[in-house]
Amino acid sequence: MNKRKRQIITAARELFIKKGFVDTSINDIISAANISKGTFYNHFTSKNECLIAILDEGREEASNRRHELLYGQDPTDLEVLTQQVAVLMHVNKELNLVQIFESIFHARDAELKKIIINYHLQEVEWLANRLVQVFGEEISPISYECAVQTFGMINLTLRAVFIADYKYINREAIVRVALRNISVIIPTMLESKEILISVEMINTIQNVVNYKNVTREMVIEQLQGFTKGLSSTDIPEGLEYAEFLLEELQREKPKLFIVESLLTPFRKAFVGTGHVAEARDIANSLWRYVKIEQPAESSKNR
Repeated sequence: MNKRKRQIITAARELFIKKGFVDTSINDIISAANISKGTFYNHFTSKNECLIAILDEGREEASNRRHELLYGQDPTDLEVLTQQVAVLMHVNKELNLVQIFESIFHARDAELKKIIINYHLQEVEWLANRLVQVFGEEISPISYECAVQTFGMINLTLRAVFIADYKYINREAIVRVALRNISVIIPTMLESKEILISVEMINTIQNVVNYKNVTREMVIEQLQGFTKGLSSTDIPEGLEYAEFLLEELQREKPKLFIVESLLTPFRKAFVGTGHVAEARDIANSLWRYVKIEQPAESSKNR
């Protein structure tokens, strides 16, 4: 990050904390950063983009610390995960991001709400993946539900602690108890097979937040690039699903029910591999494509 951009972000953060996000104007940021309006717009198109940069900075700092905590350690160690979860809480406090969150909590700006939802979704996704590492692949179907419930316990406990003004309960202790509780709940969740918050639900939330039209050409291009990077020897099942999806999409009239039925097994085939993130992105695109095309297909058949 260049010096000017850093200067703008620092000034914006201080103003968001002091005046609140809503009451801070771009002119305020320009004045505090001692730059021209042109310099501001060379780096950001809006005040919201400044906020995204500030939140990203916090996440990057937390990510680095989390990698350092995990380095050379057993990834299944629940205490390591406890320290990792608490990291973002410490970073948010150090950078005063909690105050910024509070200042925008009641904002009516739809774009602003999307930014905050995305921020939280990234954290849910990170914890869901780490919970699978700690408790095993068998919890993959309930990993997002476990992550949401864990954060729910942490956040509500923190709120109670802050209201009561209890100074002696540390963040690690709160996270530790929440993870202990979720570890006890997991066997019951697996046995019941009742999932409220699935991977598909998280995908739907992401699609609503980041809605954009997805064309067949776009997903074909994604799949073509993806299959080129796969080896038939290391992920044969995943490659077979990818090639089948690609073949179906390239037909004159793709059978959408076939595409839809393959998305979950396609994504799951890459869990635990270096291709998991890209496979999830492609599944996301395909979910959006199917949802867009299905209403159109239904109207043609009336």
